[in-house]
Amino acid sequence: MPAMQVCAMVEGVEAAAALRRVTDYRRWPEASDAIRSVHVEGIAHDVSISVWEVTFRGGLMRWSERDWFDPEALEQRFALIEGDPYDFAGAWSAAPCPGGCVLLLKGEFDLGMPSLRHVLDPIAIEALEDAVADVLHALFNRIRVDRAEPVA
Repeated sequence: MPAMQVCAMVEGVEAAAALRRVTDYRRWPEASDAIRSVHVEGIAHDVSISVWEVTFRGGLMRWSERDWFDPEALEQRFALIEGDPYDFAGAWSAAPCPGGCVLLLKGEFDLGMPSLRHVLDPIAIEALEDAVADVLHALFNRIRVDRAEPVA
């Protein structure tokens, strides 16, 4: 499956607080024009269902995912339940570093169109990375974002 990764150095914010902030998906529509809506429903302690509607190539993509938050591991995992992508899964993680923390998003997806994969996958990766970078910049005052390799 195609993979994407976004890494960010967040200054002045503890790792646990940064992870909670970035995985509060209800805030995402205000942070990125590509994200039309996100509805989050808690179903158990640190487990939720989020329902997404995002703009992609002039149309709308909709899906729901299950989100698992593990505060001890400083990780939040997500996996597709149903929707427009054929498959979508990944994880946010946070790690303390001098002066703040590092946030890392790793994800894999499959749009379910093998004959168009060579055209659509790079576009989808760029769209995802752009939306995540927009969100990170909106949520944190002092941040450096890298789309490929972890920043130190």
